[in-house]
Amino acid sequence: MYQKLIILSFLFLTACSTYQEKNITYQKVLFSNNCNDTFLKEQMQELNQNKDVIFVGLNSGYIARDCMKFKLSNEFFDKVEHSYKYDVDLQSFSAKSTQFIGKTLINDTISDYEGSWYERTMVNIYKGLNFMSLKDFENARVEFNRALMRQEKAKEYFENEIKQQIEQAKKNENYKQNIKENIQVIEKQYNHLFDDFNAQKNYTNPYVTYISSVFFFMDKDYKKAYDLLKEVYIIFNKNEEIDKEFKIFEKYSNSLTPSKLKKYIFIIYENGLSPSLDSFDLTLPFIFENKVVNTSISFPTLKKRNASFEYLKAKNLNDDFKKTQNLFNFDQVVASEFQATLTPKIIKALLSGAIKTGINLTIAKNDSSGVLNLASNIFTILTTKSDLRFWNFLPKNAQIIMLENDGFIEIYNDNNMEIFRQDLDKNKNILILIRSFSKEFPARIYKMEH
Repeated sequence: MYQKLIILSFLFLTACSTYQEKNITYQKVLFSNNCNDTFLKEQMQELNQNKDVIFVGLNSGYIARDCMKFKLSNEFFDKVEHSYKYDVDLQSFSAKSTQFIGKTLINDTISDYEGSWYERTMVNIYKGLNFMSLKDFENARVEFNRALMRQEKAKEYFENEIKQQIEQAKKNENYKQNIKENIQVIEKQYNHLFDDFNAQKNYTNPYVTYISSVFFFMDKDYKKAYDLLKEVYIIFNKNEEIDKEFKIFEKYSNSLTPSKLKKYIFIIYENGLSPSLDSFDLTLPFIFENKVVNTSISFPTLKKRNASFEYLKAKNLNDDFKKTQNLFNFDQVVASEFQATLTPKIIKALLSGAIKTGINLTIAKNDSSGVLNLASNIFTILTTKSDLRFWNFLPKNAQIIMLENDGFIEIYNDNNMEIFRQDLDKNKNILILIRSFSKEFPARIYKMEH
């Protein structure tokens, strides 16, 4: 009987993995660019069975977008958004409390992934870009407005809800005895990390605002485009490229006949990959019945990933080559949110460690056979893991350049290799988005016009 219990516990808890293998699978599928319909169908089946909708949907939706399957990509992202709304945002207090208890006793991987705020805004950005590629600017407008709205909601979350989570955790009976002192030890382990990533206390992503302003400019809502770019200009007012674009947007916004003004090519270069998640273990002291017990606890951390080409350069018919300007740092955006949400994560991991250690000590005292004690220790080992789920494919940084549209464009990488060359309709404003994950893989080109 005891053997069966141990085996069943092992099989169940092994399923509660860190998801590192699935992260690797998604990366292999994307980078191979073989656009396997069978794989995407399997992923959609998982969503239809309500299996970890946000984690599966984010990664599969991006893979579909990379394969230029824009409609299918938005079907994945639609399911992600539905899950955000009904399984995360509108979840009842009692459900959240029950889920918190389960996560504390076992770990975060027993529950579906809820996603980060920076991921939520980018879902709507990519849905909007997908609609632009489908020439559906009406639905694209809805998505860019939603992205901007989510960014405002994120500010409220970071100002209020995180404080509430910490205050709630402080009420736990383990807090004073086993949590408070250990928090200070752990937070020191992260100081170098946030210096390295230059984490900030501004939780908005200016890239979301910038690309939304470009959309509204192309959609001929010049006043809104100008107002949005003004927000970006306030942050980057010393940058020549932003200053140049801001003056153009202002001119369009004030013009009574904007249709007679020059047309422009907006080039956005999404470069490399944003940080991945990793974990590290610390052995920490816990006090039980006036005795010190050392316990190993797992904590999440960020791991930088590589950039692709340092820059791109582009020219039209009449001007010289101009380099893209690296303005939007996703490493910083990711690290800033990670830092803001770190204390609740540390508290939860410590509470989990304290509870499991207490259970193990109680069982050890009362289990003469040693079998339950073995099962309890296996349970602790298998569940002392950090949740490493994340959206694998957001860029490391985003770079921009705007050129006058004189009917032609050519784009090269930093090794003077041609990436894109094409004649253009010089009577339109055009967005060209280049996505490069690594120098080893071909760049993906998305051209949108209206």
